[in-house]
Amino acid sequence: MNLSGILVVAEPAHLAAVLAQLALLPGIEVYQHDAARGRIVVVQEATDVGTEMAGFARLRALPHVLAADLVCHYFGDAPPAAPQLESALASLATPADSPLP
Repeated sequence: MNLSGILVVAEPAHLAAVLAQLALLPGIEVYQHDAARGRIVVVQEATDVGTEMAGFARLRALPHVLAADLVCHYFGDAPPAAPQLESALASLATPADSPLP
């Protein structure tokens, strides 16, 4: 499974029409939109990379869509690993009283 976070930019005057078109597309969910700027945050779910790329092409081809850009992507069947910032930072820390190599 591929999940893509996509920023769609539409002509603000035609935002309602673009939102209606997006609602009809399989695998597409509108998360939020900004009517004044014509920005729409979309989540696309696809079974494979080919289907994902076809979905991008479909979004970009919609009337009144100016751009559709990938913002984030997850792919695979396992949940994403949680970042381990504490351990990464700890490995970089050197106590002030220890000599540097």
